[in-house]
Amino acid sequence: MKNLHKSAMVALVALSISSVQVRAETNVVAKVDGIEITETDMKRAETELFNQLVSIPKKARRKVLVEYLIETQILATAAKGEKIGESQAFKDRKDYYHRRALRDTFFDSKVFDTVSDADVKTTYEDAGKEEEAHVQHILVTDPKKAKEIVEKLKKGGDFKALAKENSIDPGSKEKGGDLGFILKSQVVPSFAKAAFDLKKKGDLSEPVQSQFGYHIIRLEEKRNRALPPFDSVQGRIKEVLWQKKAQELIENLRKTAKVEFVDKELEKPLEKPRGSN
Repeated sequence: MKNLHKSAMVALVALSISSVQVRAETNVVAKVDGIEITETDMKRAETELFNQLVSIPKKARRKVLVEYLIETQILATAAKGEKIGESQAFKDRKDYYHRRALRDTFFDSKVFDTVSDADVKTTYEDAGKEEEAHVQHILVTDPKKAKEIVEKLKKGGDFKALAKENSIDPGSKEKGGDLGFILKSQVVPSFAKAAFDLKKKGDLSEPVQSQFGYHIIRLEEKRNRALPPFDSVQGRIKEVLWQKKAQELIENLRKTAKVEFVDKELEKPLEKPRGSN
């Protein structure tokens, strides 16, 4: 059940974040029988048609959008003349879009509006304070063999040569065990603790067990995390903060909501695709 809730929540968050905030703009771009089409209408249509617009050259998109809105207004006027607004089908659809509008406006005030430029900058600066370590490792399945390799290294054995000869890690074996720079969050806890407990270049760990086997770790260098220029990542950071806010909001609201699956098939957790973790 928890997995299903999380899957639905992530889908909603992704949908909401992919919808760029639309602020009210009164700039009129066209009129149909005296009814105004504004920049706000254009932006809302752009969000609605996002997937279809991807394949259209940027220079042509505004023309496509305004034509879409003109046709929408022409059809809406015709529907009004035939009293479509009094039909049950229209009322059902209107109720759905009413809920959507409430959701989107709520998201604006509780998620998008709550992340400031200062929040983005602070998140970036905090990431730059995170420590990363350049390490090498040798991975084996036998603890006795791991100890033997440590003894050889302590006696001056060549780490790269021993890694190529003994390591079962296909990703680093041919590179002499080199993993490059890692963050604590990128590796399993036992490996992270052993790696970041090493102090200076050349320091060697005792064999460290993980679900993959036994690791011998050698430190090359430690430094504060290297970050790309702020201007190149600030948009992505804001999206991450939005997503975090949205997930917290939905999780908290879900705790107090009474959700009942009348169709019991929909209550079942989603199956993971083959090959996924």
